[in-house]
Amino acid sequence: MENIIVSSNEFTYPDRKVYDSMSDEISLHTPRGSYATIQLLFFDVPDQSIISVRLTDDFEDRKTDCYELVPVFVEDSSNIDHTNPVPYCPNRVAPFYIYDCLKPLGEKVTPKDGTIGLYLSFPIDKKDKPGLLSGTVMIVVRGHLFEIPIQIRIHEAIVPEKGTLKMVNGYSSSKIPEYFHVEDGSPDHKRIDAEHLHLLRRMRQNMMYVGGVITTRDEEGNYQFDFSPLEHQVEYYQSFGFQYFLMSSVGGRKSWKESTILVGPERLPAMSYEAFRYLSQYLPALRRFLKEKDWTDCFLLGVSDEPNDANATEFRALCGLVRKFFPEIRLADALSYTAVHGALDVWIPLNAEYDKHQKEFESYRTGKDELWHYVCCVPRKEGYINRFMDYPLLSTRYLFWGNYKYRMTGYLHWASNVYQPGQDPFKQNNPSHRNADSVCILPPGDTHVIYPGKDRPWMSMRLEAHRQSAEEYELFKILEKRNKQKADALCEQCFKSFNKVEYNPVLFEQTRIQLLEEASKGTVLNK
Repeated sequence: MENIIVSSNEFTYPDRKVYDSMSDEISLHTPRGSYATIQLLFFDVPDQSIISVRLTDDFEDRKTDCYELVPVFVEDSSNIDHTNPVPYCPNRVAPFYIYDCLKPLGEKVTPKDGTIGLYLSFPIDKKDKPGLLSGTVMIVVRGHLFEIPIQIRIHEAIVPEKGTLKMVNGYSSSKIPEYFHVEDGSPDHKRIDAEHLHLLRRMRQNMMYVGGVITTRDEEGNYQFDFSPLEHQVEYYQSFGFQYFLMSSVGGRKSWKESTILVGPERLPAMSYEAFRYLSQYLPALRRFLKEKDWTDCFLLGVSDEPNDANATEFRALCGLVRKFFPEIRLADALSYTAVHGALDVWIPLNAEYDKHQKEFESYRTGKDELWHYVCCVPRKEGYINRFMDYPLLSTRYLFWGNYKYRMTGYLHWASNVYQPGQDPFKQNNPSHRNADSVCILPPGDTHVIYPGKDRPWMSMRLEAHRQSAEEYELFKILEKRNKQKADALCEQCFKSFNKVEYNPVLFEQTRIQLLEEASKGTVLNK
């Protein structure tokens, strides 16, 4: 039985024994208010082996979170551009198994072809004293003892508990009954829902999609709105620390090929008189509700997701109607480059679209307008970073380095656990997906960064990469205040554009340590 140590900056696989970052000892660097993490692989392990983990010396009385790496199957590469000249995206062609899922470690492990993986996470409190922690990780697998030296350098820099980056990933509590086999609304449903939200907060997500307005009509045809479900939803999310909310879109497309946008629960054509009547009642009611709750400033309102050339004119007209009835609300939508200039307040282009139309998107920064970015199932070419499982893990890790470089204040993705009908995310990661009249095969990992584990949700390596990237964004912003030139130069060492990044995990870690050292300068230490 043998083992290797691999950085948490790169994916591991049951069928691979050689990695760029592999080592025979654990040496980690971390800011305060974060986690120090590492992966361990063990080979030639018999099935259902008993395992135990213990740490010595400086770690004996410290909390250590241990996870078993669960192999996940990526079955399809049909949507890969095989002519892609960029060698890293994708970096592996299906079918293959990948260690993306993190299961809390039990007494026994389940090898895949004789291989098991562990993920160790060491919480570092913001009040911890900077310096060096030393000790040994004692791991017993099937009676075989592994003694692995460990050192963790705690830097002075502190990751702020409430960061400046806004992040939203779509979350579906409605998936819980199906995937966890619990009754809708039961205590188990509520417990599992809360555990999902804790994982999103660990990832540093601070914004949630919300909706739930009940709409009825009286005998005279006037609309009535019940905002109590929305109120309950927001207050519930606030109790977990979520600060911002993206309200359900006013409308949605009828077809990707048509101009028509449909609004309201009755799906009225947006430019019709009936839609005007609905909007003239709904939006003032929403305005009154948010003002009474003093929530206007923490809300964004979607208009119609991903406008395109076919519906751009109608989209801009609909934005104008929304502003007429609710002028204070900030409008936000994900989009590619199309003729909707002047329509929104928060612009969320695909990172590839921003890269190709940077001059135009930058010109949208008027007044208090913000630029964010998002990723989804496209593009699958030209090397643009994304969170797919057939891309290097650093592709996910760099997402918020892009936010720092381009002064983008937020990030959006449609899915943290939005498994498609019939999808088993442990076995199927290229499901079919319908959006209006379009059907596509999704790339691996696009539907989720959280897995439906046994009795509770399990996080992923990509969720952890989101967290680490968001933390590094905050460290760049801390350094920027003191030395913007140094912060920009460090970012540039690894991130030059959304499709030109450094994929060597050793070189990445060297730059990350430099960031920790520079962000630590000037930090006021806790007495």
